[in-house]
Amino acid sequence: MARRNNLNKVIFALNIILLFCNVFAENLDLISDKYILYNLNDNKILMQKNENEETQIASLTKIMTIIVAIENITDFDEKVTITKDMVNNIEWDVAKIGLKSGDIVTYNDLLYGAMLPSAADCVNALAISISGNYKDFIGLMNNKVKELKLKHTHFENVVGLYSKDNYSSAYDVAEILKYSLKNKKFKQIFEAKEYVLTNGKKINSTLKTYNKKIGEDISYITGAKTGYIRLAGNCLASTARIDNVNYLLVTLNAYSNKKSPHILDAISTYKYFSNNYSYKYILTKNDVVVNLKTKYAKEKNIDIHSSQEYKYYLKNDFNKDSIKYEYDGIKEISYFTKKGTTLGKVKIKLNDEILETFELIYNENLTFSIASFLWINKIYITAIILFIIILLKINKGKKRVKVG
Repeated sequence: MARRNNLNKVIFALNIILLFCNVFAENLDLISDKYILYNLNDNKILMQKNENEETQIASLTKIMTIIVAIENITDFDEKVTITKDMVNNIEWDVAKIGLKSGDIVTYNDLLYGAMLPSAADCVNALAISISGNYKDFIGLMNNKVKELKLKHTHFENVVGLYSKDNYSSAYDVAEILKYSLKNKKFKQIFEAKEYVLTNGKKINSTLKTYNKKIGEDISYITGAKTGYIRLAGNCLASTARIDNVNYLLVTLNAYSNKKSPHILDAISTYKYFSNNYSYKYILTKNDVVVNLKTKYAKEKNIDIHSSQEYKYYLKNDFNKDSIKYEYDGIKEISYFTKKGTTLGKVKIKLNDEILETFELIYNENLTFSIASFLWINKIYITAIILFIIILLKINKGKKRVKVG
């Protein structure tokens, strides 16, 4: 019986956890099996599912390949001569731009070719020209994994071909992309939609190619890297900017007969959050944070207002009445308290979640009360008066002695 009761408790707890998971995951019914969405303005996770599960990521591997290459190139206009090792033995079903042994290109050509059409010949050329061989370059990629302290990532090739030792997770891919976007050159390439090679050939982003199948307006998607192999399904790492909010979304393993399911997932996600969420004031300068008792003042209590304002990314049906201010600091204000004094710390909470923490600064005005001052200090004042009376009597006694 005891074991059954314990089992029931566990089931109940799991149901509660699942309930909250559904609430916070927004339950958009995406095709992708694993995903994570960030509001980059605040670096906050808005939605996630199976985000730490290790899986095949196809050509999203090239995000790491490209950032490692960029960090090891000193001149992006430097010429690179294509060798047989760079273009031989490339699988027939992977993307290429058609480089041939003897071709001369620039590092810019190779970087844009690796990102936009996801060309394996460009990726191979980057790895071999920089490190001399694949093994050493892959070593650089895995060193970066360690540097970024990623727990669910390991690379075995530079292209993203299937290998049980070439894997990552939605969370880790997002971390790699966030790191990479801090690099000006990477960001420029990641956000490009097309590029003209030095030989005059024009290449386009695979995002444009996939979107032609569904014909949606995706002008708000600022950058993207797609990926596909059969065992990974469709994968996408993208950024978007809508109403001054910057998003980053990684979706993995979209298995579907629908056209461009990873693009459909991105559209659904970005539209949902931009339509249903926005920045709301959780604190303004007019808001009373705490009411404190006073000392030496005509006012018995005083409302302490915030000297700061805070906005937070929340659902549009957010009710500010649900915001609570948890104050920890001075419990009483004196007329002599100087403006600019730090009274304590305030936590802004919504449903027990701490949204912000800030220091509360005193900037109010009190009216001095002589009566209050005298009443509060009556013992000291009485002692002073008695002391003065005693001194006067002593002094008067001394004068009488001299006269005598």
